[in-house]
Amino acid sequence: MGQSLSEPVTDKTTSSGGNDSLLYAISDMQGWRISMEDSHATILDLKNAEGDIVGSFFGVYDGHGGSSVAQYCGRNLHNNLTSEENFNKGHYLSALQAAFLKVDEDLKEDLEYVNDPSGCTAVTAFIQTDKDSKRIERVFCANAGDSRCVLSRAGQPIDMSTDHKPTLSSERQRIEAAGGYVSEGRVNGNLALSRAIGDFEFKRTFRLPVEQQIVTAFPEVRNMEILEGQDEFLVLACDGIWDCLSSREVVDIVRRSIANGIELKDICEDLMDRCLAPDSDTGGIGCDNMTVCIVALLNGRTKQEWYDWIKENIEVLQDGYRVTPKDVAPVFKSSPFTWRGQKTGIDGPVSIKSLLSGSLPRNDDDDDEAGGQLRLPGGLAGALTGAGIVFRPGGRSEEGEVVYEAHVVDEDDSGDEQSETSGQAQADGDAKTKTSTTTTDASAEQEPRLVESPRMDAKPASSREESDKMEVDNETETSGKNK
Repeated sequence: MGQSLSEPVTDKTTSSGGNDSLLYAISDMQGWRISMEDSHATILDLKNAEGDIVGSFFGVYDGHGGSSVAQYCGRNLHNNLTSEENFNKGHYLSALQAAFLKVDEDLKEDLEYVNDPSGCTAVTAFIQTDKDSKRIERVFCANAGDSRCVLSRAGQPIDMSTDHKPTLSSERQRIEAAGGYVSEGRVNGNLALSRAIGDFEFKRTFRLPVEQQIVTAFPEVRNMEILEGQDEFLVLACDGIWDCLSSREVVDIVRRSIANGIELKDICEDLMDRCLAPDSDTGGIGCDNMTVCIVALLNGRTKQEWYDWIKENIEVLQDGYRVTPKDVAPVFKSSPFTWRGQKTGIDGPVSIKSLLSGSLPRNDDDDDEAGGQLRLPGGLAGALTGAGIVFRPGGRSEEGEVVYEAHVVDEDDSGDEQSETSGQAQADGDAKTKTSTTTTDASAEQEPRLVESPRMDAKPASSREESDKMEVDNETETSGKNK
């Protein structure tokens, strides 16, 4: 888990578009992380060397250790794809493999990135269309890392990619054969994924080809023929979404939202809000950067016709059971604590931090006094226990309820810990200016730094289905797959 802010940055960057073949929306959110390291690319009209539109391209790049490699991929990977000779011959599978490896090699040879320690996952979808009818023919998904692409086929999720984790048997075998090891689910005890662009410290076994390195940028490519009347939409997202929701749950949420007439861009934003942890103490779940892209496969329908089609299909029973539920259970439980009839924490307007700052005595400089006392009802005091505040009984209220005195230690008294936390506090302050719900009251900077902890661990992703019609090639493209 990366470093976290004391409050999440919930502003979202959202865009949408479409053509005769498809509609899309994509959105990203920084969340609890101290910086935004994701990048993405959306190319509606991807052209070959002759200038013919042959399809559309969507890519999600989840950075780690910095954003530079992810941003580089967002600018260049699709250009590398269209520059490949095989792409212009219609050999899209091998062209995608070559494009991934080329962007990795270009980074390694660029002096600006030679010492860059960052890396990124990459999940991309090339949607091939007929240049005359504009009908969608096939989808090619290339993936390196633990981002994911899912196809909704008549409401059933079909994974178009594999989450490349070091614990997978095939991935572990390659890692160990190249001289690496897997510890605590991480490559060499460090990297939590086994394929990535960048991360060159894991690509130094020079006796081996690039696809056999400890960590490789060589993608798995799956391609599937699109079935008209069954295939509805694609969802591409980083693990900030998939760590919280299974493929089944995401398809259910998107499908039900479409049936309710909600715009794709709003569905993207809702998915991220669902996956945002109420605090940063959830072990990393819900605290990551998030990017999600939804692609509607129109295939000759107008937008309204496509929405009506999904709505009609959503009520169809299969084997006596409703395919798509009315709703999906929340990832996290909301805070059980209230204050004067209002929820505390991220779900409500009253935060524990604001309660403390509003009640502590202040000195002439409007600073919190060290050891200031705050009188709280016993129930709320109990909820705060363990948050770094010392409570002592302070008598009873008029109603006979036990009242505690909260002794809050000023940060200036933290001794050796001050230097360790000062940089984080500065990052937190910078991030607050980006959050639409954050105030700029000068007194807020002096509030006690507390993180509330209502939590419920997310469910693990369910086992994923494979389609008989899906073709997978991890090494080379055969002559029979020149589509």
